[in-house]
Amino acid sequence: MATLGVAMIVKDESANVANAINSIKNFVDQIVVVDTGSTDETPLICTRLGAEVYFNKWNEDFSEARNFAISHVRTDWILSLDADEVFDTASFENYKHFLDVKGIGGLNVKIINSLGERDLSPQSEHRYTRIYRNVAGIAYRGRIHEQILSSIYDLGMEVPETDIIIKHYGYVDTSEEKKMRNKELLEQEIMEHPEDNWLKFHLAETEFALGNIDKAKDLYRFVANTFGLSIEQVERTRIRLAQIGLAQDEFESIQEWCDFKSNDIHRDGLRKFILAAGCMTNNQFSAALELFQSVEVEGSNLVDKTRVTDAIRALKSFPGI
Repeated sequence: MATLGVAMIVKDESANVANAINSIKNFVDQIVVVDTGSTDETPLICTRLGAEVYFNKWNEDFSEARNFAISHVRTDWILSLDADEVFDTASFENYKHFLDVKGIGGLNVKIINSLGERDLSPQSEHRYTRIYRNVAGIAYRGRIHEQILSSIYDLGMEVPETDIIIKHYGYVDTSEEKKMRNKELLEQEIMEHPEDNWLKFHLAETEFALGNIDKAKDLYRFVANTFGLSIEQVERTRIRLAQIGLAQDEFESIQEWCDFKSNDIHRDGLRKFILAAGCMTNNQFSAALELFQSVEVEGSNLVDKTRVTDAIRALKSFPGI
């Protein structure tokens, strides 16, 4: 059977990296960790857990660091894993035969992002090429939000969708330092590629996370009417603009940006949740209650169910509701 190795880049991840390595150390044939400048015990922890640790100076370029890690992997296939992630080995079982199929160059996996620490906290999902062949020509591109998929397609190989799961916990407590680093890298990339709306979308997301709402609003409004984004990113843009409208008490703006229906129950549930919150602040209590109790809100993992329960309880206490 084909062999599988892991490539990781880390810096000051002593609180997380053991969980990541323990999730795959008895499952893969090689673990390569590239440290880009840790000042804590991250390299020591990785070494003790059986990883090969290499050191590479951080040059403000994620692709460079990931490609350096790839250069040290000797297995047929590579799994790219971050220190704040855990690989679900059980979910891989139904797809491991793909590693022996000629013409397949990578596998898209499902990344489940935890957005809070409570059991009922919301989650988000996205898909990404995290497993790929270790062959010449397959490499990461882009200083930030680096991509490997295009290099696989350039070799004429296929990348099937799978239900392999990686659980990501990095959004629970993202430091301001990391957000600012991402912002600076994105701004550099946009200077080099000013027509790239995909980069502008990610800059909008970073500005939103930093609390720079007006900057985020301008960027979201710009990319909402451009090409180059996926359906998910377009819908996320509209939802973000509705969230900003809610924060700025602009009910008409909420209605404008929520005027669509998503085929994804999670995003549609979040859309209806924001619209319900807007109705509630606009004294449209019956409409708010109906939205909060909708199937989409109930089924969405992007919605904080505790807040929904509290809102429904409050609305039902109003006379005539």
